[in-house]
Amino acid sequence: MKHLIYLAVLLVLTTSTWIAQAGGQEIRMCEFEVKARCFSGEARVTLADGVVKRVEIDVDWCGLPGKLGYSCTINSSRSDRDSIWSEDGDATLIANASPFNPKRPDRVRVTVGRYVSLDLDEAQSLGRCGAGAELPRAIVIPAQRGKCRVWLSEP
Repeated sequence: MKHLIYLAVLLVLTTSTWIAQAGGQEIRMCEFEVKARCFSGEARVTLADGVVKRVEIDVDWCGLPGKLGYSCTINSSRSDRDSIWSEDGDATLIANASPFNPKRPDRVRVTVGRYVSLDLDEAQSLGRCGAGAELPRAIVIPAQRGKCRVWLSEP
């Protein structure tokens, strides 16, 4: 009986490992909180064989006392029609297909290495955020799951 249990456990482990490898997907994510500016959030990047396939960023800002807060969201994948994906050297550029201000760029630059760098300096907050909220300038996801490093615009 013990041998059957060991065999079953080995089979489950082997199968689940095979499925993870067969998909070739890796998710890098982190969370952040900046108490001094009263906002928090998370960033998640899905990679397939080292290539960026999906980017998800959620930023939540505190509201006034007794009021709901505001949030910013970027949720883009290579298969959606709301974004235009391109490669620029070692970076992936994700442009908003219908930016709030069409005269300015609205894009995210994603660089993958040991860390994942999300450069949001050219991303428009208007159209993605509620009033009173804005996207950070950059987010770096560490190699191991943990806290993000976040850069903000000057107050």
